[in-house]
Amino acid sequence: MKETTVSDIEHINIAILIIGSIVSILIMREFKYLFSFAVASAIMTLNFRYLKKIIESGFFSSKVNKKELLIKLPLKFLMLIGLVAIVVIYGDIDIVFFMIGLSTVFMSVIINQIISVFIPAAKRRQKDGA
Repeated sequence: MKETTVSDIEHINIAILIIGSIVSILIMREFKYLFSFAVASAIMTLNFRYLKKIIESGFFSSKVNKKELLIKLPLKFLMLIGLVAIVVIYGDIDIVFFMIGLSTVFMSVIINQIISVFIPAAKRRQKDGA
C-alpha cells in the first residue's frame, strides 16, 4: 500500500472543505448551512495542522521534551473545545452541517486509503521497492 503522509491528508481535507462548502451552498441555498460546514471543517483542518506541528516539534527534534508535550497537547485540546463551544453558543449554525464539518479529517483519512487502493501495484512496488 502507498505510504500515507500527513500532507496528503491535509490536502484532501482542504479539498473537502472547499467542495463541501460549494455543495452545501448549492443544495441548501442558505448561508447558515455553508457557515456551519465551513467553520467546523476549518476548525478541524487547523486542529489537525497544529497537532502535526506539536508532534513534529516533540518527536523529530534531537531531544524529546516531554514536559512541552504535556503542556501543548492539553492546551490545544482546551482551545479546540473552547472554539467549538463559542461557535455553537454564539453562532447561528445548523448542528447537522456542523457535525459533518467536524468529521472532515475522518473523511480525509478514509478517502486517502481508498485512493491508495487504486494505485497500480507496479507503481507501489516501484516506490516502495517491494
